[in-house]
Amino acid sequence: MNTAAILPVLMALVAPAASCVIETSERDRGDHGGDVAAISARWSLRNMADGAVTFCPPGIDTVQLFAQAIDDQGNAVADPSVDLFDCDRQAGTSDGLVPDVYQVWIELRSHDLATLYAQSLSQILDVRQTDQRFSTDVLNDGGYFQLAWDLVGGVTQRPLSCAQATGLDSIAAISTSIADAHRAYDDRLVCEDHVAVSGGLLEGAYTISIDARASDASIGAAIRLTGQTIKGQNAVTDLGHILLPIDGL
Repeated sequence: MNTAAILPVLMALVAPAASCVIETSERDRGDHGGDVAAISARWSLRNMADGAVTFCPPGIDTVQLFAQAIDDQGNAVADPSVDLFDCDRQAGTSDGLVPDVYQVWIELRSHDLATLYAQSLSQILDVRQTDQRFSTDVLNDGGYFQLAWDLVGGVTQRPLSCAQATGLDSIAAISTSIADAHRAYDDRLVCEDHVAVSGGLLEGAYTISIDARASDASIGAAIRLTGQTIKGQNAVTDLGHILLPIDGL
């Protein structure tokens, strides 16, 4: 699962996640005394079905590397920096950046930038002290689920914190292919994050079962979502906000 790697278009939803909030008392853009920072990017295209690494598809020859400065709450600051690279090079380094905290992602496009093939998940990188690396896979035939959750008492239906659920150590999200019941993906999520993106899944329709776990035992009724579709080209399917009941509370 990914808690820091969230699509930029969904940034408003994921900003509260712990991995997306930069904890600092001040933001001094002059920390480096005017020096510039850099982000080195590497990317690959991969098939979920057979694991093969592929070349960029015909007509898709350009990678845009976006570096969006963000504030302490994960909100965008000014316009993003954008660098262009040859897609099949599978690597590139940004032009000089102001030392800051950035949300970083890539887009694979046609030469004229008019056609978008895929957008990567994003990462939060802090280049105020040192340069950083951004590495990502783009799934040709797969994508991801995104979900947000809160806990409620199974009896009272009142909101609960993660700490109030005795023994709770993870949120389990199990995605089972409707076409092939032997194909199932088990993501274990950190309760306190309250939002996450799954690992990569092969494109197709799935049933997702989500529940709270303590030592791998369920401590509340599972929420089942049926007929949820994963699309290819690294797309993210948003499952929305889910309330997870906790037994005995």
